[in-house]
Amino acid sequence: MHAVALKLPEFWQEHAAVWFAQAEAQFALRGITQEDTKYFYVVAALNSSTASRVLSLLQDPPEADKYLALKQLLLETFELSEPERARKLLTLPGLGDSIPSELMDRMLTLLGNHQPCFIFRELFMQQMPSQVRAALAGSPVKDLRALAREADKVLNSSRLPGPAVRVVGAADVQAIREDVIAATQRQRPTAGLCYYHARFGTRAKQCRPPCSFVSAEPTPISCVECRQG
Repeated sequence: MHAVALKLPEFWQEHAAVWFAQAEAQFALRGITQEDTKYFYVVAALNSSTASRVLSLLQDPPEADKYLALKQLLLETFELSEPERARKLLTLPGLGDSIPSELMDRMLTLLGNHQPCFIFRELFMQQMPSQVRAALAGSPVKDLRALAREADKVLNSSRLPGPAVRVVGAADVQAIREDVIAATQRQRPTAGLCYYHARFGTRAKQCRPPCSFVSAEPTPISCVECRQG
């Protein structure tokens, strides 16, 4: 019944420890405790490339503790060594498209069984965008996962869409300049001129006295108001 009910996923070379954690959870849920039974379940979950890496053990397994021997060999083969973990932590590529809590999970996985310290916290902070670092500078939060969740909130707030900003081109600048000139001309003093000459100048078709406008043309302006004056 157990054999029918349980089918382990194919072994994950890049996440061997996580794979074993899931496999052992399945064993516990189904009450599978026999070493040989667990061994054969794991062997059945190995693809060809993985099996070839541990072929020597598969061809000649130990009489006792088969499962533990296979587990140890797979972890040693595919899990990163401590120097490799350290190099990855010291050469993190930045946040990228991830959120801070996802980066924190990856960093804690690389840390393995070691306890994080102030250097680990600083390595995490150095991967954050400047606005996140500024917001969390001097934060009293000690729990690293809680700190990462706070960084998530700050980052999400900074990514909220703001008001649209229109890019001003050369044509826009010229239009603005012309509007300013026109407004300035409208505001120039027009003392002594009637409404029509103040607004239209020499193009005025009417005049309302009193008006000090003098036409440059030899023939005086002819309009109803001027003739009446």
